Amino acid sequence: MTSEVVLMNRQAVAMAADSAVTISGDRYLKTYQSADKLFPLVDGQPIAVMIYNNAEIMSTPWETVISLYREQARGRPLDTVEAYAEDFMEFLSGNPDLFPAEHQDTEFFKVVAVVYTVIAEEFDHQVRKFQQAKAAPVREHLSSIFEFVVGQIHTDYQRCPDDSPRGDLACFPKGMGEQVRRRYGGEIEQLIDSLIQSLRNDFPGLSVSEGTKTRLREIAVFAVTKDAFFEHFTGVVFAGFGAREKFPSMRSYLTSSVILGILKRKRDREADIGSDSGPVFQPFAQDRMIRTFLTGMDQYLRMFIYGETLKLTNGLVSDIVRRAPNLTDAQRNAIYKDYSQNNLAHALNEFFRSVDGYQYAVHTRPILRAVNSLPKKELGETAASLIKLNSFQQKVMNSVETVGGPIDVAVITRNGGLEWKREKAEL
Repeated sequence: MTSEVVLMNRQAVAMAADSAVTISGDRYLKTYQSADKLFPLVDGQPIAVMIYNNAEIMSTPWETVISLYREQARGRPLDTVEAYAEDFMEFLSGNPDLFPAEHQDTEFFKVVAVVYTVIAEEFDHQVRKFQQAKAAPVREHLSSIFEFVVGQIHTDYQRCPDDSPRGDLACFPKGMGEQVRRRYGGEIEQLIDSLIQSLRNDFPGLSVSEGTKTRLREIAVFAVTKDAFFEHFTGVVFAGFGAREKFPSMRSYLTSSVILGILKRKRDREADIGSDSGPVFQPFAQDRMIRTFLTGMDQYLRMFIYGETLKLTNGLVSDIVRRAPNLTDAQRNAIYKDYSQNNLAHALNEFFRSVDGYQYAVHTRPILRAVNSLPKKELGETAASLIKLNSFQQKVMNSVETVGGPIDVAVITRNGGLEWKREKAEL
């Protein structure tokens, strides 16, 4: 993993990234602190790019891909940061020399294989849970458990966590799903057969219905076309100045693989500085300590407090209603239900709205005000210090240090261009 941040005010952009990279395998975990994640995008132009999460795209290092783009760009200026970002994405999509068709075929196979592996692991987990419950002989329920697991993944690809519909990615043309089915139908069937045979070796009583196989086929297509990145992906962050931009801007994307000549991608975040707008403060990847610094409260502590407050208030209301005299059980239940669904929810929302207002006024607003007026040198130092916060947290806690090593900092101004600095992470 990694920790990165972008700070912007009207004068400059500061981008900072640590240099830790973690390599893991079966009973193997190793962290190195020498990875490069921050690069100039185009020679002589005030724009840079950062990567996080996955250091390679289709087995090619991102550093290599970025250097190839830089060579073909040849210092060419573009009007906006968004234009640079889209040009870079199109370079990846329309480059058969970089990602030949047979390489794309292999990558599709790998993407679907990863998703089916997740299904197999979740099936194994659900079987073990069933066995621990000892509700009935597990052999009689294997097919139902597998159908449930496949159904859940199938739903996850179609519905977001808030239950809103999950759409197709805008980067693909209409009918992309059908193109994938026609091109890779044989490979999908091969992967399904391999998955089922592998599971039957461990669970001989497993049978798979045709309906479940149909959902597995659809999952293989969804893994490419849907607005979901359950596979290995890379975050790509662009920031700086376009040729026609007076103030800096930032664009970030989630990217995966090139399939049928198109890079799977989506716009993740965007920010533009205007003449009357405030600063931009955007952390990426591992950002827990950075967000705690900005808001004054750890986000997991906030969720814990919300849950405990909900339990406390529910308990108080229940106790008061239970003690009220001359009420039947039906009346007590009706009062409790009405208060829980209406008054209590409103009271909790108001309570946390007040907490949020305090956090912003006391912690966030003063920090943003300071960032808004920082000169470029101090802006870069602030960005590096934020990465050090995440690194320090891991040093003092009992966890693998996935953030650390020297910190690369790029400070970008319209007139001065790109200035680089590497800082040690030790505090």
